[in-house]
Amino acid sequence: MSRRLLWLLVGGCACLAAACGTDASAAQTRRVLVDYVHDEVASSFLAYFPSDVTVRPGDTVLFQQEWTGEPHSVTMGTMVDEMMSVVGPLIEEYGDSPEEPPEDVLATYEEAMAPLPEMLDFGASFLQVNQNAGQPCYLDSGAPPEDGDTPCDDAQQEQPPFDGRQSYYNSGFIPYEGPQGNEFTVQLADDIAPGIYSYYCNLHGPFQSGTITVVDPDEPIPSQDEVARQARAEIEEQAAPLLAAFEAAPREGTAEVFGMTAEPPLAGWTSEEQMVSQTFLNEFIPRDIEVRVGEPVTWTFVGGHTVSFGVPEYFAQVVVEDDGTVVFSEDASRPVNSPPLPEGSLGPPEPEGSEAPEEAEGNEGSEEAQEPPGPPEPVLVDAGEWDGEQFISSGLAGGILYRLRFTKPGTYPYACLIHPQMVGTVEVR
Repeated sequence: MSRRLLWLLVGGCACLAAACGTDASAAQTRRVLVDYVHDEVASSFLAYFPSDVTVRPGDTVLFQQEWTGEPHSVTMGTMVDEMMSVVGPLIEEYGDSPEEPPEDVLATYEEAMAPLPEMLDFGASFLQVNQNAGQPCYLDSGAPPEDGDTPCDDAQQEQPPFDGRQSYYNSGFIPYEGPQGNEFTVQLADDIAPGIYSYYCNLHGPFQSGTITVVDPDEPIPSQDEVARQARAEIEEQAAPLLAAFEAAPREGTAEVFGMTAEPPLAGWTSEEQMVSQTFLNEFIPRDIEVRVGEPVTWTFVGGHTVSFGVPEYFAQVVVEDDGTVVFSEDASRPVNSPPLPEGSLGPPEPEGSEAPEEAEGNEGSEEAQEPPGPPEPVLVDAGEWDGEQFISSGLAGGILYRLRFTKPGTYPYACLIHPQMVGTVEVR
């Protein structure tokens, strides 16, 4: 485990205020990591580390987000406790199975989730943010607005101490920058009752969840060092299949993934074991490519990524506007100087008047020729030639082939706009 991880978890040379005092009865602060930036492989960890933290009334839980590009929230309250009491056992029983759960299990799951808004409206557009979940909201009783365009009002966005009785206690999208960049602090009320309180990410769902265990004021609690060691153990456990998937990813030839044939270079990769661990591999494989002028490079997209050259100074794909509205950046998600994305390829709908790209060779044919039904072959998006000058981006997509030809020699770094650690280089001779 790297020194960097130890610094993040333990606090490095400086103690968290109130967490390092000698008075064990004083209010304490405990740190929980949201996601994790691995120092060996670009990735996202859809988890909280550690998954449970024990504290006392009056203590503070500091959620420190590691910015991998994946938006997260910390969403709590009695509505979440009720949901997790139903969904948690279902995930424990069926979550690791490659088979789809029985229909009655799925119905129970969906019924339990229904009262809680999701940060993204998957029904309308993959990239449309629901303001009733994306913005902060703290309710003593009742539920947040049903309309996704309607956030909680200003008074309901003022964060109180968490007393365990609030119906809905939601950080909203935790921004990567600003006065509270990458942090969400939960101050526990002095009168919170001992018990276990659930929270989850309202974008990635209850598979990314954790608990805060509150004990009596006079009970001992684990030190921050002990919390750090538990977090480190959980990270190492989840990282093992991630690193194995990276090592096993094809650097040449072809391989099957998600029912399609993938050939390097790859934009992203995964394995069944890795997906169970709630991690995503955000790597271009191989990271470095050598080609000749005019020779096409065709990336196979596995998962949601972009291939982007001439990238401006970094900008996050999720933006909090001056009035608090949370939106996805169009420059990060839509194609730039590239053809429109095919329908159903994960990215946002194209503006009216856009034409869909032609299908990849071999996709044509009669209905009889396409029988029996199965996973579709990836659609080829041919971006033509690039002279190394202007910003060009595939847009956010998955399950496509993206082709580009380079007209000038040079060394061209490129990146995924969604995952800032995901970078590569094309050497054109």
